Amino acid sequence: MKRSIAAMLAALLLVCACGAGEREESEAPVPSVESIAWYIARVGCGRDVTALEPVHETRDADTVAYYLTEVYGLEPESWTDAAIFRAGGTEAFEIAVIRTESEKQTKAAAKALEGYIEAREADFAGYEPEQADIVHGSKTAFSGQGDAALLICQDPDKAAAAFSYSYEALARKPFDPPGKDDMTLYDTSAILEAWAGGDASALSEKDAAILDMAGQVLAQVTTEDMTEYERERALYEWVTANAVYDQDHYDKLGRMDPDSHNPYGLFKNGKAICVGFATTFQLLMDMAGVECVTVVGASRDCVADHAWNMVRLDGKWYCADPTWDVEKVPEDWDYFNVPSDWMALTDHQWDYETVPEATATDGGKGA
Repeated sequence: MKRSIAAMLAALLLVCACGAGEREESEAPVPSVESIAWYIARVGCGRDVTALEPVHETRDADTVAYYLTEVYGLEPESWTDAAIFRAGGTEAFEIAVIRTESEKQTKAAAKALEGYIEAREADFAGYEPEQADIVHGSKTAFSGQGDAALLICQDPDKAAAAFSYSYEALARKPFDPPGKDDMTLYDTSAILEAWAGGDASALSEKDAAILDMAGQVLAQVTTEDMTEYERERALYEWVTANAVYDQDHYDKLGRMDPDSHNPYGLFKNGKAICVGFATTFQLLMDMAGVECVTVVGASRDCVADHAWNMVRLDGKWYCADPTWDVEKVPEDWDYFNVPSDWMALTDHQWDYETVPEATATDGGKGA
């Protein structure tokens, strides 16, 4: 079952009483600071994270170190990792998570961030009073896992709840393949060979039709001067806007069109199930020259089979689930170029050891 973003936001209010500063003992792997900061910004603050600057990704190591010491006031080398998301310009919004090696360093980092909040308020006082008020009401927090957080946002209490809950929320559930549906991926190798060679004469009637329809989509929504990211976005938008989920998949009498598993069903009939969406998107990406793979995994706590995609842009992997973004406008997409931790948070399970890990949080725009 797909978890709604609204439901997760509501759940955060229930964990405020836990306190972001309480020490919790857990043997589960601690999520990365990037994932925690991303989670706070998106779930706790409701922000489009791709519209923020991920300072830890866009700036070099020396600049990040300068920011932590000279801007935040941390002691040199008192941290092991850090992630910073900020709006920049005349907007004060800024979320940071800083990881340390000891409780003493964590508390010292939180104290330094309190000083930064005071100085930051002065930056906005006078000419941006609304932003100054936001900074004034902001807070810091620290966790028993060794992280300190800066929470400059309109609702710091919700952000603090997200920080506290992130360690549980981002924990991954064991993957146990359901095996209820046929998740065999449609073989598109002959189609791609014909596309590359410009000769479709050896294709079966079905594959020739798929090639023709896919070629029409590429000609319709992509141009030669597009970047890989722009091609990906255009094709993702076409797939999610021009097909619906085949509801016959839920028919216990088994009346679903078998082509809903593959690109032919999506192109010809305008409907598919998850593996049909994923293989269609992959085919279009392959034809567009953008590296893409299909992940066969699960959802509903490994009760249901599920499939989605991963795309590599400029060496960085991103997750994309066209099935769960179907019929949404781009502004409402929840699964376009997101990190693996977001997929795990939103009820996706997969073979974590063999599937590439998507850690980038820039939505592909920085590729």
